[in-house]
Amino acid sequence: MTTAPATAGNSAGSQAATLLPFRGGTQPTLTSDGYVNSVTLSSSAQDMPVYNPSPNNLLRALFIQVVATTASNTATVAFNGDMPLGIFSSMTFQDANEKPIIGPFDSYTLAMINKYGGYDNNGDIKASAAYSIPSLSGGTGGSFTETFRVPIEAVTRTGVGSLQNQSSNSTFQLKMTVTTSALVYQTAPAGASGAIEPTVKVTIYESGYWKGANASYSQIPKAAGSTQYWTRGSYTALNGAIQQQLSQGLGYPIRNILEINYATGGARDTTHFPSPVQYIFKGSNLWNVNVTQWQDQMSRAFDLQSETADVANGIDSGVFCLPFDLDFTNTPGAEAGLNYLQSDQGDLFQIIGSWGASCTLYHVVNYIAPVGPASVLQARAQ
Repeated sequence: MTTAPATAGNSAGSQAATLLPFRGGTQPTLTSDGYVNSVTLSSSAQDMPVYNPSPNNLLRALFIQVVATTASNTATVAFNGDMPLGIFSSMTFQDANEKPIIGPFDSYTLAMINKYGGYDNNGDIKASAAYSIPSLSGGTGGSFTETFRVPIEAVTRTGVGSLQNQSSNSTFQLKMTVTTSALVYQTAPAGASGAIEPTVKVTIYESGYWKGANASYSQIPKAAGSTQYWTRGSYTALNGAIQQQLSQGLGYPIRNILEINYATGGARDTTHFPSPVQYIFKGSNLWNVNVTQWQDQMSRAFDLQSETADVANGIDSGVFCLPFDLDFTNTPGAEAGLNYLQSDQGDLFQIIGSWGASCTLYHVVNYIAPVGPASVLQARAQ
């Protein structure tokens, strides 16, 4: 005799209904809570007022809009190499216990995270229609407008990494320091009476989720409480053949790696970066390419189309990306989490190559600290 399947009315066979995905029952928000502050660029670095995100449901990202304005300039202005993307000499997004989540590092590093982190279809700040350097001469010469994303959510498909932000007693903090005029400009704005220092206005917008009211959908994102981090380590005086152990992010699933190479005491440098360069992970050969091949791989992944370095949609001098967030589509981001580099504390992870001159390497790592096993970060790719 065939037994009928249990129904919701049968107590012995009843079970909790499977909730639909969180993202289907909510919508992203983007709002301003009134943070607008200005400083006049000067010969000294200046701390901006600390920003505390307003309590909402879930925090996805912060957008920092920077508008620098000059007037009465008569010089032909020139920016230094990392500028104006490096307008902040230091920035840190941290939790209520002052543990850094993003940073601390300069805003040029944040700009490269925007470009290569896999958070937007077009994460290149210079390629934004809102990015502007209107003129290098004339009255407003040296003015600029740019917007940075501070990425808190890691995966837009699932909401992984978005953080609860509901209590005014336990708030996050964003700290920013504006750099000096001498570091921004190679040739600064000037008028008949001497140097002209621009006004730098900073406005912050907060991106979050409102909580959906439909009980059929999960009220929390996948792997709720999991946090993504961006941290930076520095390796100095690299010159000649080097076999360097890398430690940042080990012990967690690694989502992305950026290498930013500077000539010691100078500008970002591709010429003296190792070519070929090799990565050994847990005794296996993970990556072994020359510079041209690595840049070709980045061009394919991030749709870089310009042959000129350091322009919109072009490669960046001394910057190399090794993405592990490329598994769902042909571009990094919105991933299923299947390709993260699963690491353990103390793993052998080495970069091997020969630097052509003394350099400093900034090893920038994006990892996720999951709540539960690392597999909880994975989503169905269908």
